Amino acid sequence: MVIKANFESDHNKRKEMSHEELGTIPHMKLEEYAERLKHCFTMKRKNGILEARMHTNGGPIQWGAPLHQGLHYFFNWAGRDPENEVIILGGTGDNLFEGIGRIGEDGEWLPSTEFASAPEEAWKMYEYQYYDGTNDIEGQVFDIEVPTIGVWNGAAFHTDLVLFSDITLCTEDAWTTEMHYRVNMVPGDGIQIAWRELMGRKRFAYAELTGEIITARKALQLGMVNEICDDTEACYDRAQEIAELIMRTGTRVTRRMTTQQLRKPWKEDISNELRNAFATEMFVTATEHSPHEIGYWEWAKEEAELVKAAEKKGKVIRPRIGGGQEEDEIK
Repeated sequence: MVIKANFESDHNKRKEMSHEELGTIPHMKLEEYAERLKHCFTMKRKNGILEARMHTNGGPIQWGAPLHQGLHYFFNWAGRDPENEVIILGGTGDNLFEGIGRIGEDGEWLPSTEFASAPEEAWKMYEYQYYDGTNDIEGQVFDIEVPTIGVWNGAAFHTDLVLFSDITLCTEDAWTTEMHYRVNMVPGDGIQIAWRELMGRKRFAYAELTGEIITARKALQLGMVNEICDDTEACYDRAQEIAELIMRTGTRVTRRMTTQQLRKPWKEDISNELRNAFATEMFVTATEHSPHEIGYWEWAKEEAELVKAAEKKGKVIRPRIGGGQEEDEIK
């Protein structure tokens, strides 16, 4: 099917009164916020389409304070930049996430001490989890007023970063598991909203409580993603193509106002739930042992390889004690 676009792209045709005439504050330029956020984002823009790749030291994300803070600055600054007409957000390399922690100057893995939950360090849960986390989710859905495309490449755990996008693409080898319950945490930081509303309540309850591995094919089947691409670069190429289609199909004001209409259910869910649910997560984290340990993610990687291998044979691996048994799928 050939989509005949109604317009040529209206990039660089925006009408604007000067800041001098209005007495308003100029918006931060891409060059400035790209430089300030270069430790966790690589950005480029062409024809009004901003592509932002999250990274740690140029590779997959190590989840910790740098990106956790950088995200809401990105959403604020990029969202305010009138030159951004479509935003593509995704990861770097083969996987969206590598793990939890940070990489030292000599390349060694270091724990994310900012996510500590010991009673004497409970203040960290507000400063580095609750504050950044709530502003990340609200920033992505509220501060960005243009269409967004998420690129989910390979392994990931905080998939809300790409699932809250208006359109989500993933690679053939993409997979995830909802990590909160499996590390003795309450899912309250926004990911529960994304998963529940996309896959449905009953399926989310099962996935959360069992630690089910969700592959790319499963995510497509459940309605969590829109398309599957061969690999990371194919995902970004397709995202650019879709972004250009969006630019050529509607005008600037229509494009932005349509986005607000599409986001209305997300905004209602987030306003109604996020901050209270996140506070519940932090309460339980403070009163129960809720480890942010790399081991849990490594075990999930082993499970994912088994599930993906079974999927290629037309089999499934259901969550079970001991795990790993291939079974026929019940149609």
